[in-house]
Amino acid sequence: MSSAAKSPVKSALESALVAFLIFGGCLWLLVSGTEDGADIPAGRGVLCGLGMSIGLIAHWVYMAIAAKRAGRNVLGWTVLMVLTMPIASVVLAILLTNQEEAEQGSRTA
Repeated sequence: MSSAAKSPVKSALESALVAFLIFGGCLWLLVSGTEDGADIPAGRGVLCGLGMSIGLIAHWVYMAIAAKRAGRNVLGWTVLMVLTMPIASVVLAILLTNQEEAEQGSRTA
């Protein structure tokens, strides 16, 4: 499949992954500042906290968009993602990826 013909579900999944990587990067910056037992500067803590919250919310939103584009129950999956972070996100990503591959296989056959 060419990049110009990328499916809307795959695009949303990739955006969700990027948002989760931003969350993880901010979490790593926050945790790495406590390795030597020193206090984290207030500015760094606030910026890392904002980055984590924005990244996590963006991840949930993009995953909900992917679920909607795939015809899944958006509200149910979103509630599961919030309550079981990150388990439901991984499960939904696997289901949507397999659904995309199955649809591509049926189109080419």
